[in-house]
Amino acid sequence: MINLISRNVVFRNIRITSPAKILLIFFILVVYFSFSFGTSHPPSFLSDPEAHAHLTDASLPELVELHDQVKSDILQYKKFSPSATAEKLRSPIYLPDGSVNFDPDLKAYVDRLRKFVDEYLRNTPEKIRRGAQNTLNDINKRTPPTSRPDTFPSKVWSTHPFGFDGVEEGFGLWRKLLPLPLSPRLVNEISTRKDIGWLKPVREGQEWEVIVTDDDGLDKWMSEWTAERITRGEMGPGKWSRLWGRLEKGVLRADLFRYVSMFAAGGIYSDSDTMPISHPYVWGLHAPSILHPDIETLTKLIQQTSSTTPSLPIKDRLNPRHSSDTNIYTQHNDTNETIINLQSYNPPYSSLSRRAPVSITELPTTILNPEISMIVAIEWDSMIGRTLSMWKQWTWFRYKRSWPDCCYPRGLEMVQNLLVSKPFHPIMLDTLATVAELVDTGVANRLSPLDLTGPGPFTDAVLRYLLVQYGVTAADLRSLRGPVRVGDVLILQEEAWHAPNKAIRRLLSHVQSFGGKVTDNTNGKDPWLFGLGWQNWQSGGKKVSYHGLTGIWKGNQ
Repeated sequence: MINLISRNVVFRNIRITSPAKILLIFFILVVYFSFSFGTSHPPSFLSDPEAHAHLTDASLPELVELHDQVKSDILQYKKFSPSATAEKLRSPIYLPDGSVNFDPDLKAYVDRLRKFVDEYLRNTPEKIRRGAQNTLNDINKRTPPTSRPDTFPSKVWSTHPFGFDGVEEGFGLWRKLLPLPLSPRLVNEISTRKDIGWLKPVREGQEWEVIVTDDDGLDKWMSEWTAERITRGEMGPGKWSRLWGRLEKGVLRADLFRYVSMFAAGGIYSDSDTMPISHPYVWGLHAPSILHPDIETLTKLIQQTSSTTPSLPIKDRLNPRHSSDTNIYTQHNDTNETIINLQSYNPPYSSLSRRAPVSITELPTTILNPEISMIVAIEWDSMIGRTLSMWKQWTWFRYKRSWPDCCYPRGLEMVQNLLVSKPFHPIMLDTLATVAELVDTGVANRLSPLDLTGPGPFTDAVLRYLLVQYGVTAADLRSLRGPVRVGDVLILQEEAWHAPNKAIRRLLSHVQSFGGKVTDNTNGKDPWLFGLGWQNWQSGGKKVSYHGLTGIWKGNQ
């Protein structure tokens, strides 16, 4: 843009150091870079109604093969590089077993997790072992995990050396507010439809169990989930007991517990100084999908047909009277005829798109939705401090960390002080596998808690899953202005789980004004003071929980 301005006009009789000149250049740069020039998605082919219709001739194996080819082409279009991605994120390029960290190959991903399941879960209770095996089978089908239950477990897990007596003020909001039905205003924000059965907890409320376990409780729960005798400081004969015994610091055991609890039982894991600002049922609401339309189309087709006879084309399974023995799909138009063969599908990924297309599903994006398995939030994104269009979120604190890209384990990092998941999710399985590998290989001795059991390995596990399952890369999640949906995962923008102290203080004061039991004294007022979340002009989006950052583990490891 600057080059389009005549040099004679710009510089005539104006000194280079003129304040007016500097302000003019700054204004032009801000306007220029405020527009998105993202090229994360190539143009879509399969979203064309006529091309989509031809997919009814495809058998399930052909759809799976097409899915893999489309994903590969998309990553090639993005010029994705596992090593470059790892370096930019400050993640390890290789995993402890020597495999590539961000390898998009699905077989390599499943083989690694299957090895962990065979070694660590062979003697666990049947429900957990079968859940893990079914999860790997689902991944092989290229569908979102259907092995986990549709119903979101209404449990909140936490840890503290003194149990519930040691939690932060406000932690009781989990127990006090979550069981209440949402106000009519919030219900209508989610959906006005009355025929969606899984939204019953929103309208009628639901019992919630809040479990805050101490050190003895950690041993007890781990023993139950692993079917081994687990005792801190002791290494027994089993894989889990040896792993637990090698984690000498309490923070490491608490971290491992949070992943095991989410994988084996599901629900919400919350640090003892973390509390809700809005109900988890509305977190990520109205999130648009950022999946490439072709991946979205193929994922839905595979999911719809994977439970039927795989040897028949889709239209034969949907309409048994119709049969077809051809795999050649012909698309007609006014000028020519295009023959498309699934065995040599070559989508037209040659031109750039200015903005990534998004789509919103008909059903609300909430953790109650059977299609949604997990909610994660971005804790830190160094690109926000280097993106002019995100200037509202700039602070001196961000400036000191964004430009040198330091002070966090990852340049793009996920929150792990708060986890929301249905059981048996691959991300949790992958995180556990990584921690076990780091400990078993001795790499753990060189790592800090943040890189051993903290947000480092958890972030990498999230990004691996999105990459392998959906072809979504870390670059696609930079500088988010709100929640997005990637298949079965809702991703909240940076600091959505880090509301300011003034927000939780106002909410606590509001709830205390009811007195006694909130359920008996609402008088028509909504206990969720901020509705869908707290927000101001500088927040970067709705903030839906608060983290006290007391850092109990720092003084008592």
